[in-house]
Amino acid sequence: MIRNYVVTISSEKGGVGKTTLATNLAIYLKALFEDLPVILLSFDNHFSVDRMFRIGAKQPPREYSNFPDVSNLFHGTLIDLLTETGEYGVQFIPSSAKLNQLRRNLDDCTVLAENLAHSHFNGILIIDTRPDLDIFTENALFCADRVIVPVKDAPSLENCRNIYAFFDRHKLSRKSLRLLPCLVDARIRFEGPFRDPYQLLKAYAINRGYRCLDGYISKSPKVESLNTNPDGKIYPVLTHGKNTEVHAQLAHIAKQVYHDAVEEQSRRLDEVRSSQSKSQTQKQPEEAIFRVTSERVSFGLLQK
Repeated sequence: MIRNYVVTISSEKGGVGKTTLATNLAIYLKALFEDLPVILLSFDNHFSVDRMFRIGAKQPPREYSNFPDVSNLFHGTLIDLLTETGEYGVQFIPSSAKLNQLRRNLDDCTVLAENLAHSHFNGILIIDTRPDLDIFTENALFCADRVIVPVKDAPSLENCRNIYAFFDRHKLSRKSLRLLPCLVDARIRFEGPFRDPYQLLKAYAINRGYRCLDGYISKSPKVESLNTNPDGKIYPVLTHGKNTEVHAQLAHIAKQVYHDAVEEQSRRLDEVRSSQSKSQTQKQPEEAIFRVTSERVSFGLLQK
């Protein structure tokens, strides 16, 4: 059984396909590996995850409601108390309209990791982030075993350096980071050694010392249309885009993520638990010394 493997989808550039990748990756993982628990959450406030996965007519949470949502992860609520069973067998945590309010009081990128470390969940958790390296994205990066960074052009590739800088600043291993060319237009051809946008983006990434996942995600009008329809729903590629190149590409990416989770025995959350344990062990002697010192002071005052 795969246990507590965290995949974060992150890019500071909007419109690179983060949410499409996160939601469809969850569905493909569940379809390919039926017994695998898959949990999905999003720190973006467009409620795409809720619209795609919620079963029935239950309404998304509102700012005035006590409905449990992703904001509760920063108040110590365990993940298993927040998940709903959604469409396609994917579990999801409801999105939140309260994150902007919470942001003002949150300045620690370790909060999510520390809470997830107490949860001990099984399977793969996928986190969709905002197009911004804000405190919620930093929390999602800090707890990740695999970070997938979608890039579609030179500006989105340049923005990757900020994610790498975050990892360096917090002494996190870069080996978890992988770039994925997305929305690649296969009709474009270049002269020279790099014949298309995929090869060019991959060459640029390697030249900067970045690792890439094997493969890419094509630009597809059919896939883009799945987000806009009279029903107001968001449809997955698996059920409505099997005739596209993206179908096979997403299956390929899902298999990579699964096999990485199986082969990689260490877990980022295990490191967090170990750090918490060491911190607690160091704290106990300090508390004991303080208690003994306080007792001696009190006793001395009584003697006087």
